[in-house]
Amino acid sequence: MSAFSQFTGGPAKVTIYTSGSGTFTPISASQSYVRVTLVGAGGGGGSGQSDPGGGSKSGAGGGGGGATVQFWLKLSEASYAYAVGAGGAGGAGTTGQTGNVGATGGKTTFWAFTALGGSGGAGTGGGGTGGAGGSIGTDVVAPAVRGGNGGNGGFSTGAGEAGYTMGVLSAGTSTGGTGGDHGGGGGGGNSMYGAGGNGSNAAASGGTSGAGGNGTQYGGGGGGSGGGSTSGAGGTGSGGYIVIEEFIQA
Repeated sequence: MSAFSQFTGGPAKVTIYTSGSGTFTPISASQSYVRVTLVGAGGGGGSGQSDPGGGSKSGAGGGGGGATVQFWLKLSEASYAYAVGAGGAGGAGTTGQTGNVGATGGKTTFWAFTALGGSGGAGTGGGGTGGAGGSIGTDVVAPAVRGGNGGNGGFSTGAGEAGYTMGVLSAGTSTGGTGGDHGGGGGGGNSMYGAGGNGSNAAASGGTSGAGGNGTQYGGGGGGSGGGSTSGAGGTGSGGYIVIEEFIQA
């Protein structure tokens, strides 16, 4: 029987992937154990409502943060497929009545394990809804922490919500945009390895709102943009992450 006490001096090799897909080749197909960390990509923030003809328009929701999954695996194959999720694009800025929804962040996979990306923030309706944080895929059960939800956009002239931390509905590190003549954008949700982008402030009457902030590091959701006569684009979610720590059985 193998025991982790057989591993001395830390991992023999650490492999990190921050983009793309391919195959991981272990040092040994019979003596290698790996501890793998997967982070799904962040969702894009939505773009706020807009109306060149006037009237107060609501801000968009921020994108959700990507999930984190970690597991141990004894390797027995010559290679293992992996893919790192790409960050979700923010909703395009608009001069139409409704904003645009941000794209869902891509899932990150290793062999049969999956960490899902966060959902995009909504730009439609009154006060766009923040995107849900990503979770583990349904194919394999493993310890996982879901990403934080994006904050909702400000309704009418209200301020946008801050994004949320991973796993629980409490305030994260991003900020919501301030309200005024229109609604502010919601902040993006956090992942365990990344922070959400800030929501942009509402535009002044007759003006254009700024773009939502991009997610940072790995798996952070993009911020939503505020409302205005013209709305800026939502922020882009940051991409996923894989860390493979390989230990050799003595």
